[in-house]
Amino acid sequence: MSEFGRFIENSRKQKGLSKSELARRLSITPQYMADIEKGRMIPSEEKIEKLVTALELNEKEAFKLADKLPLRVLAEAKQEYYRHGS
Repeated sequence: MSEFGRFIENSRKQKGLSKSELARRLSITPQYMADIEKGRMIPSEEKIEKLVTALELNEKEAFKLADKLPLRVLAEAKQEYYRHGS
């Protein structure tokens, strides 16, 4: 199990949600939800954002544990980089 998967599973359980209920809220299958929690699958940025919302998670922590960077953060970094002519 990955750190991200454990984080999601623990957060889901703290909210009193079943895998099936959370999967329904995210518009994914219960099997895909199980794959996320077991670390067999790292969800897309969109799904991570939905998990953050559904479970009321810290967005930065969720993305860090998933080892992903939101595309909007990357875009902001690029703008900053090019703004300074580096």
